[in-house]
Amino acid sequence: MKRSLAVVSICLLAGCAGLDKPDETATWNAQKLYSEAKASLTDGSYEQAIKYYEKLEAKYPYGRYAQQAQLETAYAYFKNADAAQALAACDRFIKLHPNHPNVDYAYYLRGLINFNDGEGFM
Repeated sequence: MKRSLAVVSICLLAGCAGLDKPDETATWNAQKLYSEAKASLTDGSYEQAIKYYEKLEAKYPYGRYAQQAQLETAYAYFKNADAAQALAACDRFIKLHPNHPNVDYAYYLRGLINFNDGEGFM
């Protein structure tokens, strides 16, 4: 019985070992992450762009691309029809960077999201 349990345990552990795929962005710098995210956004691959922008912000939170990545994440969520996440990203940017030169864009995007969200009730 103990031997059967050990064999089953080993098989289960071996089966789970290959589930993780390597992170292709692990060696990318901030500029590479930003350019790939921007290219994905331009191509209409919004989910991929969101993934890259979020990785950029996580790896380089104080880098020169981080604040722009936050704005573009909100836009990517908007284009991906995820209004709740887009609003949250806009609100976060406005709260963290109230004096940023592009904070007006965050307010504009928030207004656009709310306007489009309200069209469903008419």
